[in-house]
Amino acid sequence: MLDTDQLRSFIAIVDTGSFTRAALQVNKTQSAVSMHVRRLEERLGCTLFVKQGRGARLSDEGEKLVGFARRILQTETGAIAALSRKSLSGRVRFGIPDDYAEFYLARILTQFVARHPAVETSVICEQSIDLARLMATGTLDIALVTRFDGLRDFEPVREFPLVWVASPQFHLEPGDPVPVALGSPGCGWRRHTEDRLAASACRWRTALVSNNYSAIAPMVRARLAVTVHPADCVPPDLRALGPDSGLPELGMSTIGLIRAPGNFSPAADALADCIREAVGEVRRAA
Repeated sequence: MLDTDQLRSFIAIVDTGSFTRAALQVNKTQSAVSMHVRRLEERLGCTLFVKQGRGARLSDEGEKLVGFARRILQTETGAIAALSRKSLSGRVRFGIPDDYAEFYLARILTQFVARHPAVETSVICEQSIDLARLMATGTLDIALVTRFDGLRDFEPVREFPLVWVASPQFHLEPGDPVPVALGSPGCGWRRHTEDRLAASACRWRTALVSNNYSAIAPMVRARLAVTVHPADCVPPDLRALGPDSGLPELGMSTIGLIRAPGNFSPAADALADCIREAVGEVRRAA
């Protein structure tokens, strides 16, 4: 049998990146968290963390445990929510960029509402940098954002390659600059994409700038521009462009959770579990 308190401490270390921050997250002393890890290692007969410089990283066995541990804790949470007479209630304020909302929001809320029907969910769609500002002012309880420089207390949830996306009927005449539709100047994807374009030999022009994916998508579907998407979130009516397009490779991007400082809302905790489950998880060093 695996102890869920020990698994909770283990996952807190993975998510926060340190034993000290994990202890704060699970409201235990650092020595108690360390003891939980030692007990888990004794029970499993393997080492979960190995030293790396002044810190530690997950061992191969630790990496394997992450997915199992999350599923065990999610099952425990779901069972308590389904069977307890004291079901969650109240309100949770959730921030998500609208391009992520297009792909993930229905999946997240379907799970969350099924488990916690009495919780009112308020959703705000803004760019990641704006969501971080709203979080700092206490306007939001939790947000799913793209990692950007200067972002603090970020829990990675999924890592993916970015790809160029166009309509299947998109055609560019030889010698013409590539029309590109991107987010506003505050968008992390836009800055990343423009840096890659500037470093390449590709000729391009800005065809559209918008804060909203709802404005970019019709432009792309009308064959008037190309845009950028996570590789595993390309809409079925669009196609990812390969190296033969002449466009530069875009590299990797990471999305994850940020929480309001000092917010220990059970509803936000439950929503975080649904986000991790719906969006996926990324391999991380502790």
